[in-house]
Amino acid sequence: MPRSWPGQSARDRSVEAHVESLLLPGPDAAPRRPVTLLLGPRGSGKTTLLEHLYGWAQGVPRAWLDVAERAGRNEQPVDVLAAIAAGLPQHDPQVKNLQFRAFDIVVQALSVQIRGLSDEAARRAVGAELSRPRSGWLGLVLQLAQIAAGVAGLPAAVGYVLQLLPLAGQSGILARTRLRLSPVLRGRTAGAGLGLLVALNRAYNEGPPGQRGFAEQFVCRALLDDLRRCYRKKDWAVRSLVLLDNIDNRLGRDVLRLLREARTATTDPLVVLATAGSYPHGLPAVPVGPQSPPAFAPQPIDEGLSVGRLPDLTRAEVDLQARDILEEADAISPPRVENGTRWLGWAVYELTRGQPEGTRQVLAGLLEFDRAVPWEVRLRQIFARSNGLAGRLLERLLPFGLEHQESELYQALLRASVVPDLAQAQVTPELLAAGVAVQQSFNTFCTDPLRTLHLDTGDEAADGPVETPHPLLRRLLRYALDDPAAVHARRRAEAEGLDEPGAAAYHALACGDLPAAAAYLDGLIEQVGPKDWYAELARLRRAPLPASVVGGEAPGTLTGPWGPFERFVRHLGLGGEGVDARLRTVTRLLAASWIAPEPLEPDRVGDPYRDPLGDPYAELYTEINARLHTLVSADTHVLPDRVAWTSVLLNRAGHYREMPWQ
Repeated sequence: MPRSWPGQSARDRSVEAHVESLLLPGPDAAPRRPVTLLLGPRGSGKTTLLEHLYGWAQGVPRAWLDVAERAGRNEQPVDVLAAIAAGLPQHDPQVKNLQFRAFDIVVQALSVQIRGLSDEAARRAVGAELSRPRSGWLGLVLQLAQIAAGVAGLPAAVGYVLQLLPLAGQSGILARTRLRLSPVLRGRTAGAGLGLLVALNRAYNEGPPGQRGFAEQFVCRALLDDLRRCYRKKDWAVRSLVLLDNIDNRLGRDVLRLLREARTATTDPLVVLATAGSYPHGLPAVPVGPQSPPAFAPQPIDEGLSVGRLPDLTRAEVDLQARDILEEADAISPPRVENGTRWLGWAVYELTRGQPEGTRQVLAGLLEFDRAVPWEVRLRQIFARSNGLAGRLLERLLPFGLEHQESELYQALLRASVVPDLAQAQVTPELLAAGVAVQQSFNTFCTDPLRTLHLDTGDEAADGPVETPHPLLRRLLRYALDDPAAVHARRRAEAEGLDEPGAAAYHALACGDLPAAAAYLDGLIEQVGPKDWYAELARLRRAPLPASVVGGEAPGTLTGPWGPFERFVRHLGLGGEGVDARLRTVTRLLAASWIAPEPLEPDRVGDPYRDPLGDPYAELYTEINARLHTLVSADTHVLPDRVAWTSVLLNRAGHYREMPWQ
């Protein structure tokens, strides 16, 4: 298995540096740090990153909670706050004196069953539950009163109790002095303090939603107030760290809301990093752009919240993981290229585009084959149905609830995998006939970059529109189709009926009808300029390869990529004597470009899909280079503007002189 990588990638280090800058305030630091919300789709490494940060922050008061797990146990926001308070001081001797006295009393008081009791009986019950002498907590009453007075939406019962406090409205120093000197005041204050706790208990357990919200906000502010008082006494330079994993659920949203509301009122020494696999409901909708290492710069949403997205791994990071795999597999024959690490890293990156979970599982799966199996065959068979990896990985990456194969939305997504972006699938007859609910669910899915795992490098010309799914997700969905060619054939027929020749040619090629796609491309030479023509060639060559090409070596005398290539162009030699010379060249160029991997400098045509499996060692690059030169050779005389076409095509031919893994 590949070694653990959390904390070692550039993206993880950039988040770590961001958290460190928040924990170590410095002389010019802001007195309060907003909550940082880290967005990432399923399988992006959010949980493993938090695990790393938790271990990295040794010596810092810290707590790490999986909110989704707690939501599954039907816990409430107060339970999460209690877990934070319990977690912060218990891990390091340096923070053993971190205490939450007021918070603990309030939480304990809320748990007392007083429904149906009179106020006097309720005060006795709460006092008995606290099981401490009055002198042990009288000093906290003033703190609780100050917290209650600062929370919006004060219930009438709580306000009434506050008026009964004999020290209300007095300064803290004066109030504490009078408490020490006056036994009468101590008794009256203790009784009113119990009354305040009873009023909070009733608001939390018996009141309407607004009063319960007040009580929860009170609890949150008590936690922050205690923490603030601890820091005031010790003047620590390092803040406390709270890591909240998987907050994209009702419980997580409520906790996030409490923290944002409570922390805007005053300063506190708390750093909160939360993760979510979907954009939480109720937050302002803002675009979260690419987060490119080494800088992680979350975007401010408001005074209390900043949002950033966790990017995929870079090609260099996949190379490093590939090196680990080759070192672990030292008894297996290395790839048949000069730099096996670069080659394997490139091939895996082309398949996964750095998607963390996909990269991890593919690299681990490559070690599961028999030792005699060559690396290129391992790659070609890694997603075979008999292997099972594609199905497991698809279930891991799809949002919860979408992995059920019988759902209409799941089936719609499978069919949509034959087009470059999901928006094109919204107008297909199958989806239009599926009903409004399925159409709306599909639209919600395809416009959410966290569901589609959409690549966002900041270059839409390369990444495609927001509806473009991650290349790995599209590959896995298409592998799950029982008959991809049949779906491509339906899309082709629809495009032909709508007079969309480009789309028809794309699906014709995906069906294996190279002559039709080549004829379209050849005819386009007379209609567009060389740059637009080559962009159309680049778009067509991204059409998914048939399983017969990528599933292993084809039968026959020619092996590797040359076998499928010669089969696809065989019609040029079987009664093809009358084929125009230019069409013959375009046909061979399209066939080789389609089977071969993308060059080191790929064309930006709004489709990030790539497939290195048809020609994993780029053996057809020589054919592509030769055919581009043939198109501009002096004896063909088939191009409308030889000067412009020669410049563009020879420039593109240069892209095929170097291997793509260099």
